[in-house]
Parts: sequence; C-alpha cells; structure tokens
Amino acid sequence: MKSRRSAGKAIIAIAAIVVAFLLLMTPSVQSVLKDMITSPFRPRYPEETSFTLERTLTIDANGGTVQSFTIDMPEPMNIVENGKQLQVIHSVEYSVDVERSTRYGHNWTVWSYDTPFSGKRIMTATYEVTARTVIWNIDPAASGNISDIPIELGQQYLNNEWVIWSNDPYEPESSKASHLSQLSKLSQEIVGDEDNVYLVLRSIYDWMRDNISYSASSGHPQNATETMSTRKGDCDDQSILFCSLARAAGVPAWLQLGAMYVGIEGRWGGHAWLQAYVPLKEGGGENVIIDPANGEFMVWRANRFAEFTDDGDAEHLEDYYFILSMMSDPESDLYDSYKPLSYKESEKKVSQGSVLAMDVMPGERFLASSRT
Repeated sequence: MKSRRSAGKAIIAIAAIVVAFLLLMTPSVQSVLKDMITSPFRPRYPEETSFTLERTLTIDANGGTVQSFTIDMPEPMNIVENGKQLQVIHSVEYSVDVERSTRYGHNWTVWSYDTPFSGKRIMTATYEVTARTVIWNIDPAASGNISDIPIELGQQYLNNEWVIWSNDPYEPESSKASHLSQLSKLSQEIVGDEDNVYLVLRSIYDWMRDNISYSASSGHPQNATETMSTRKGDCDDQSILFCSLARAAGVPAWLQLGAMYVGIEGRWGGHAWLQAYVPLKEGGGENVIIDPANGEFMVWRANRFAEFTDDGDAEHLEDYYFILSMMSDPESDLYDSYKPLSYKESEKKVSQGSVLAMDVMPGERFLASSRT
C-alpha cells in the first residue's frame, strides 16, 4: 500500500508540473511573467510635469559691429495626438517686442533689430507648460501593415525633404540618386520583406541602437547618408537617418524638435526626435514618438518640450533650423540656451506597459491636432 501511495503522489506531482508547463505556454501567463521579471528594470517616467522654461537668445558682436538682424522662430503650441494629451502651453512671454503671426498653420515669432550696435542684444522667451507622459502600448498584433497607411499621409511624409532622403526614383540629381539607392539598400537589409509597420519601425530602431553612436556636432545637421556612412551623429542626425530609413521602407516618419530636461544635470537642452505613423488593425492609426538617441520607443516623456513639428515641407523645416539672418562682422554670433525657472514632477510614475488616462485637461483649448 505504501509503494502504491508513493507512486500515486509521484504521478500527481508530474501531472502538476505538466499543467504548470502548459500554463506557462499560454500568452497571458507569459505576459504576466515577463512583466514581473522586466518591470523593475524599465525606465519610469513622471506621469505629469509642470515647468517654466526660459529660452535666452543672445546676439554677440564679439568686438565687431552688427548692422541688423532678424530672429525668426516657431512658438510652441499645445499638442494632442489621437486624443492623447502631450503638451499644454499655458503662457508665452517675451522680454522684447516681437511680431507674432501664423505661418503654415504654426504660431511664429519674429524679433528684428535694424540699428547698428557693438556688444550684445538679448531676448528671453518664457514658457509655462504642463506635459503628460504618453506610452503607446502597440505590439505587432495590434499594428496594421504598410498597405493600411493612408495615401495622403504617404504623399506628405514619404518623399525627399531637405536632409531627409527617401527612396525617390525621380530625384533629378544623379549624385543624390546613388546615395538614395544606398539608403534604400540599407533599409531593405534591415527590414527585409516585413510589412507589419510596428515590426518595420522596431527593426530600424534596434539597428540604430546597435550601429549608430552618439556624437555631438555643431552647425548644420548631417544629411541621412552622412550619418549612415560615419555611423555616428547627434540627436538631429540620428532622427533624420531614422526618418529616411522608415520612408524608404514605406512608413511615414517626420521630425519633431524642441528641448528635453536632463534630470541628472538639472538642466534643459535642445533636442530632436521623430514621429511615425502606425496604422492599427482595428482601424485608424497613431502618431507615435521614437527617440533613437535616448533609447525610447513609442514613449513621450513628460519632461519633453516640443517647439516645432515637421509638416513634410522642406522649406518649412529649413525655416525652423535657420532662425537667424544677420548683417554683421564675421565674428558675430548667436547663442541659444534654456534655463528652468521651475520644474515639478508628479509623484506618480509610469513605465512601458502601464495604463494611462489620456483625457484632455478640462478647460484647455488645444491648437494642434492629430494628422491622421
């Protein structure tokens, strides 16, 4: 009897192990276990931040003479993407008289000075902002395919645009045409025959993180092939290359530019990242945020501050980058910096996989909307 009972217990134990193993094979259990294992190591973001940011622009004659200058720059706007609140601009104040206007759907500010001077002229722009973290919990099963992308969005964001070069066979400059074929070839090597938009973007993101190193640069941003060839670049350069590789694969992607808070150093710095369109199998689509330089995939962190969103027009994008026109001695220069006057994070933190409330703040009027 004893041996039979022992055998019975062994059979029950084996059956329990088999059942446990079968349970582990189910996607729901695997998902829970994966979340338990990885959640302590995921980046955690404040659910919301409120900050006052001061941007200082200084024209310095550097011992020479400035005859005249014009600073022409976009003004940050409220941002909502597909019902998700990203950024609310409560107020914008300038220390000098400026001319404000709307240009191609975006608020714009112009500061002109036409009296010769030596020394410095300084303008500050003070922004009072609230931002909320948004995490897109999209996976391959939820993502649609390239064929699901709206035609009009492809027409807007799949062409060559200044330093963003896509696979455009009608490019008239033969030198660029060879470069474009290189970009197309690299995109094909990375993406292969994949048609799922999430997997296309994830493949490019993983390749960028593995192959492109961060390198600070000054002056003009690199074009896509320069970053592709050198395998290094700053945030602008990396975002430009990512957009190019995505466009070459048939996925609309575009730049978004502004600043980001560096918590360890307690400062803000100019920054660039990108948005890309992901169609959803259930219908519609999402404009997601990808930051290859900072290693963030489909995350808008609440200490990110957007000043300008690329609309697919090369002249408009160049207008953002080249804000200064000046008649002066060669040594005269423009200095641009950010300073936090206040910064407060919510106590609640969120990470990838968290469920966030996406409701728009009551009483706020949003000026920018989704492109979908």
